Amino acid sequence: MRETGYKTTDGRRGGVTVFLLLVAVVVAGTAVFVAGRASAPERAAPVGYSDRLVRGVPVGFAGTPRGAGDAAAAYVVAVSAAVGRPEAERQGLIDIIAVDGSGPAVVEMMGAGTPPAGNAGISQTVAARVWVADVDLNAQVPAGAEVTARLLVCALIGSMTDGVVAGPETGLAGGWYVQSVTVRWIQGRWRVVAVQRPVPVPPPDQRGARRDGGPRDTQPLLDVLSARSWVPGTV
Repeated sequence: MRETGYKTTDGRRGGVTVFLLLVAVVVAGTAVFVAGRASAPERAAPVGYSDRLVRGVPVGFAGTPRGAGDAAAAYVVAVSAAVGRPEAERQGLIDIIAVDGSGPAVVEMMGAGTPPAGNAGISQTVAARVWVADVDLNAQVPAGAEVTARLLVCALIGSMTDGVVAGPETGLAGGWYVQSVTVRWIQGRWRVVAVQRPVPVPPPDQRGARRDGGPRDTQPLLDVLSARSWVPGTV
């Protein structure tokens, strides 16, 4: 019988070779991944909504159009909540958030003027959406730059209760508005420059309920409900 001209293959040796090749591929892939992570630009962590506080007022907003919108929303909420506080405290708040000379206008336009009698009232503004004109929302702005933000807000006002008895006057009045606020980037902080009077807009419809027959001018809502608007304080 003739002997074959081919040598017998050692199965164990072939398996070891395949295993070593797989190990080499894994090691090479890991090295490429690590090198890519090391060379990739590091993403900056988003600035928190209230990482910095001055007398309880959030001021740690990024120097970007998005940061400007978040600051405008926070300032409107803070000024509204200041109704009923001592005059010195309210003035201190205005000094923090407004540029020199604009304080009285800010107080009047944001509705935080005269406190209710006996300090027994509730005054609150909730900012639901923020919109800034068609710019790069995350671009750093230069010193002195101004940004105008439009806010969709719900303003509430009413009398406090004793938490026990609900009288006939119990409840909150208010409505929905679009508020325009212009802020300026000064010394690493946003400060209010000008505020326009809020424009009333239709409230959200209750699901399954008929509309109340009130004005339905939805034009002021186009910006604040667009795809470019956002919930204040989110990234």
